[in-house]
Amino acid sequence: VRVAVRVRPPLAREVSTEELTVRAPGEVTAWPDDGLGPGPRYSFTFDAAFSPSEGQAAVYDAVARPAVSSTLAGFNASIIAYGHTGAGKTHTMEGAPDGAQRGIIPRAVADIFEHVERSARPGARRFLVRASYLQIYNEVLSDLLKPGRNGLAIREDRKKGLRAEGLSEWVVRSPAEVDGLLRRGAETRATAATAANDASSRSHAVFCLTFEQSEASGGGEACPRGSVFRSSKLNLVDLAGSERLRVSGASGQRLEEGKYINGS
Repeated sequence: VRVAVRVRPPLAREVSTEELTVRAPGEVTAWPDDGLGPGPRYSFTFDAAFSPSEGQAAVYDAVARPAVSSTLAGFNASIIAYGHTGAGKTHTMEGAPDGAQRGIIPRAVADIFEHVERSARPGARRFLVRASYLQIYNEVLSDLLKPGRNGLAIREDRKKGLRAEGLSEWVVRSPAEVDGLLRRGAETRATAATAANDASSRSHAVFCLTFEQSEASGGGEACPRGSVFRSSKLNLVDLAGSERLRVSGASGQRLEEGKYINGS
């Protein structure tokens, strides 16, 4: 397990309340100010730390690329974005679909399909990539790619391990197809405006890529007797951000959502 912290640029209301300094290789120092003057200094050490000036590529190369490489080698891996509301989790995980602002998910997808294109050999080595997308909203699991498929149950399978029963899986053949699924899921995912975040995620989202590879030992059809078959999963998790009521100003439904978010 590796833990990294990313510091986003401060919002206008935050400029005068605290100061953060990021030092290499992974130290963050904070001077909180509660309005009565600067408080004590706190220092935290992580496996990696990124200042506001460091871009999406630096975060992906240091944090996510090793996990993606492990998945391509046949191991399960997870990348989880955690933090308070408005911290920049969704920007880090998704960002823009292309260009310098691409987040971890589109960059991971690009690396996976580059590997497939580079390594596939017809009749000898084949790959299959499947995608699924679920959200956990108020402790209820639902399929973001099949609207209306809610209340999914967690089951344990002897061969497949833990899984969400009834969750749809989609075979994807290119980054463009994955982007289409992400866009469709984003339209369904629960979001709302609060005083702390104009587009606050009100649910945890898990985008899962299952990577299957088969290699024929004798150069025949994929996966004959004696061939090698490997299956691995890359879980890309964008958690809803914990929030403080006095900051978010939540009430009614937003307040109930916040209770579930903070308690999960």
